[in-house]
Amino acid sequence: MTNNHKTNEMADEPSTTKYLIHATFTIDGLVEKPDVVGALFGQTEGLLTDDLDLRELQKGGRVGRIQVHLSFRGGKTRGTIEIPSSLDKVETSILAAAIETVDRIGPCNAKIKIKNIEDIRREKMKKIRERASELLQKWTSESTQESSELADEVLRAARTSSQISNYGQLPVGPEFRESEIIIIVEGRADIAACMRAGVRNTIAVKGAKVPKSIVDLTKKKTSIAFLDGDRGGDLILKELLMYSTIDYVARAPKGKEVEDLKPDEIIDCLSKKVPVEKVSFITDIHAKEIIENAIKRRKAKLDTKEKTVVRQQPAERVKSRPSPVSREREKRPYPRTSDRGTSRSSRSQNHGRSSDRRRQSYRSDRRRAPAYQKPRIPENLMPFVKELEEKEQQEGILLDDNLKQLKRVAVEKLYDELKKAKKVTKVVFDGIITQRLLDLCEEKEINTIVGAKISEIEKQPKKTKFYTFA
Repeated sequence: MTNNHKTNEMADEPSTTKYLIHATFTIDGLVEKPDVVGALFGQTEGLLTDDLDLRELQKGGRVGRIQVHLSFRGGKTRGTIEIPSSLDKVETSILAAAIETVDRIGPCNAKIKIKNIEDIRREKMKKIRERASELLQKWTSESTQESSELADEVLRAARTSSQISNYGQLPVGPEFRESEIIIIVEGRADIAACMRAGVRNTIAVKGAKVPKSIVDLTKKKTSIAFLDGDRGGDLILKELLMYSTIDYVARAPKGKEVEDLKPDEIIDCLSKKVPVEKVSFITDIHAKEIIENAIKRRKAKLDTKEKTVVRQQPAERVKSRPSPVSREREKRPYPRTSDRGTSRSSRSQNHGRSSDRRRQSYRSDRRRAPAYQKPRIPENLMPFVKELEEKEQQEGILLDDNLKQLKRVAVEKLYDELKKAKKVTKVVFDGIITQRLLDLCEEKEINTIVGAKISEIEKQPKKTKFYTFA
């Protein structure tokens, strides 16, 4: 008999059952279950005291229902008997011994043998111990995991908080000052969440009122507003669009806050940023007017940048182009003699003074020369540059020596991807080349990196060549 079958049968027995008597029997003939049960009651009656009479014990609930299982083979009946008992050990043993005295069932000879007496309480205790052990192990594991995760979170939070600095009264990420792109969030907790995702060029507005420093910054730098996906985020976004010059907008999923997002979710939200022309609100109150004004301010900002570039370019060309007088002097091997017949010594002195002035002018030009001269990007990398310039989303392309594309990643994840990348020798990305990024390329033996712009570089790399295309 299976354990499940036993369990089902025992379900009808009193909960006070302590022991279960197991017996086997062999009968020389064919009999039915009632014959077996009747023989047990009939042939044990009078053998023992009234206190141990099987019929009385069952009436009083001290012995449960007798279960009989039988089969027929070769003219004989074989099977098992199970008798639940709530008596003590001694009384149960006496009852079991009395059952073995039954030698006739129906008209046939029979032999009953007690197989064992099962201690139900011991089995229950065994199950209790096993289950309690499982529960304790699971509980301990979960508690340890929670404690470990809590410790890790506290440690990460402490490290992140130590890297957050201030720009005036506003908290900022560690790469905010050197970055040409800034991400505007609501509070300090949002900056910490962004830093866990590797986004370090953030600044917090600390409320719905937009500080003047934010207004001034957005006029100079490319600005992304990254705010909560709720009504509070709507209010801050409207304030930003009313008074500052925002270029792009990214939002947390509806009903979620930036500080609660996982690193992958933050990167996903930033990659889905939209220009102000396509921004939408949860509540549309005054939205149309706000967006129209924001678009005008952004257009004026872009026009100003273009005019600045146009004004700077002719000045650079004039500075680099030699004057007509200089070209004339370069053509002559020596100064021309005047009609008055200037003496050779005078001519030599004049020539010497002229040479001194040219040398002095040359040194002066060298002092005025910028620290970083923009070299020409290798021709074989230009197709990748043009591809990135045509895209709205900022991406990075990782290449090997044969210019085979190994991976394409979001700019925000470029540093982390390069840390674990293999076989990468060239990088083209639509972002800012920083000192930190150059140091990593040098360490990973990446020989070429091409970015949109470059921040201030204090330590020049020895092996890595870098170029810009913006």
